[in-house]
Amino acid sequence: MEYVLDLAPLIAIILGLLGLVFWWRWRTKRKEEWEHSDALSTLAATPGGKVVGREEARAWTADLLPPMKSDTEGFIGWLGTVRRPRFETALDFRRDGWSVRVSEASMEQATSDSSNTFYEHRIEVATSPLPAMKMCRRLHEGFMGRPPTPAQAEAVGPAGEPPTTAVREQLDWLPVGLPEPANREFTVFSTDPAAVSRAFTPQVAEWLVAEAGPNPFQSPMPILLIFEAGFAYTTASQRIDPDYLLARVDIILGLLDRMGATPAIPPVTT
Repeated sequence: MEYVLDLAPLIAIILGLLGLVFWWRWRTKRKEEWEHSDALSTLAATPGGKVVGREEARAWTADLLPPMKSDTEGFIGWLGTVRRPRFETALDFRRDGWSVRVSEASMEQATSDSSNTFYEHRIEVATSPLPAMKMCRRLHEGFMGRPPTPAQAEAVGPAGEPPTTAVREQLDWLPVGLPEPANREFTVFSTDPAAVSRAFTPQVAEWLVAEAGPNPFQSPMPILLIFEAGFAYTTASQRIDPDYLLARVDIILGLLDRMGATPAIPPVTT
């Protein structure tokens, strides 16, 4: 008993330090959340712009593509998930006459000794009906900057997987040849290749390549852009970055304008 009493001061110090660490982490997290919320509110300070909380933050296309789907699929994804993905916040605004929603989702996944929060955000634009289409950047480099293998160079990537609407309607999912130089940089599939080819004139193809730039990871052009059910949308595995967001939105709107699409009224989310 005396031995335990002798250790009591040391135990109290250890517990105090642990409590301080947890408090500091909590305080840091809260500060990050406040700063992030303030940045989104500043970005939304336009006519009709607003930031909404969890109750209204659901993406317009959530039924077409659930948040963080690839991270939760299969037994391994299910096993490592501490908290299922959910939309936490969304930013609604109008840009050059287009209605835009940027939603942010998060989930908790187990680590070796704890859990981590992972994020994803989605940019959506409400547009006039267009043929279902996926467009993704081609791979020009393999691992660690090496030249891609023939199999990697010929891979169609995520564009080859039909979106939900094409699967539901049992429509053919076919490759689309774009005018050069866009065909060297992008892989495109659609349910209506002829209509997509008409939309991508040589002028549109040149503009797209110029705006996308040579490095897909340093470009505002999304790696994968999906068109279906009256929306153009893309996702990224990170939080909304207010300093980078509008450049990505503008290149999507610029492409829609050049494809002949027109703005549409967005759905009411609840």
